[in-house]
Amino acid sequence: MALACPTCEESAAEYLGMADDGRNMMRCTACGHEWVLGAKPVSPRAISQTTRSRSTTTSKSGTRSTRTPASRAPTRSSTSVTGSAGRTAGTRGPVRPARGTEDVETARRRFTATAHDVPPERWRVIEGLRREFLADFPHPDEEAGRYRDVYRQAFEADALPYTTPMALKDFANSKVVARPGNMSRFNDEWRALGNVAAAEAFRGVIDHLLRGEDPPAPEDRLTELITSDAPPAMPGFREAMLTRVLCIAEPERFLPILIYTSPAGGKREIARQVFGIELPAPETSSQTIGRLAYWSNDLLVGLIGDRFVDLDHARQFLWWVKDHPDLT
Repeated sequence: MALACPTCEESAAEYLGMADDGRNMMRCTACGHEWVLGAKPVSPRAISQTTRSRSTTTSKSGTRSTRTPASRAPTRSSTSVTGSAGRTAGTRGPVRPARGTEDVETARRRFTATAHDVPPERWRVIEGLRREFLADFPHPDEEAGRYRDVYRQAFEADALPYTTPMALKDFANSKVVARPGNMSRFNDEWRALGNVAAAEAFRGVIDHLLRGEDPPAPEDRLTELITSDAPPAMPGFREAMLTRVLCIAEPERFLPILIYTSPAGGKREIARQVFGIELPAPETSSQTIGRLAYWSNDLLVGLIGDRFVDLDHARQFLWWVKDHPDLT
């Protein structure tokens, strides 16, 4: 089976050579993303310390760090995507931020792009294009709004355990409220686990993403879920679909642009093409992908302001305008 790209999920990886530490350097021929395959080598001493630490934590807590169902009394009647019984996400040990990363507040201060970086002439062009867009598209997609409302309720803490497996799988493969891209790896994982276990894993991801302990900060929980296959993460449940969950749960904050950077157009490319702002490339930045995803979203939301009905409407404008000849 061909290796899947961690960014776009396409099975289109090619071998570039060997990195200095002996790992393989890969490139996706579909989206151009480059990465180093495998975990960075560590000393045997570090491995034994990590194993011993995990063992100590497990023995003290008395619980397994897996998606173990926990009983919960129902507190609401079922929604249209909710069944009569369900499971909770289970108990887990504490999740720690990646080593070597600075605290979120310090790192955020170094993410300095603001509206002041947009040239005045660019603002005048954008405003003219906004009026043109609104003349043709004065309202957002009504279907997207209804869909978002249903799943927003389904993802709430007291409803999520009762949301049916099929409703969760349908969400993963739906194109309403932005397209999550190729979901073949996710669907393979779902089939391998079976409906019940896969739904349990899915709920665990959503619960950790939206309501996990802080610390780690939400940005760092997103990084963990993007970069790991171990619980509470789930193989195939990556940046695009994780961001889509955030767009459903907090539609007033998250813009339905699901990837930080992509040749087809991510938040980084839109910041450059629409507003003329250059954001850091993940491969050269000291910031994690979760932090870049959060902060680029907040930047674009601040730049777009309150000029549209909602953020899905704003997303339609940004996607419409990013390749407009007046901005090139």
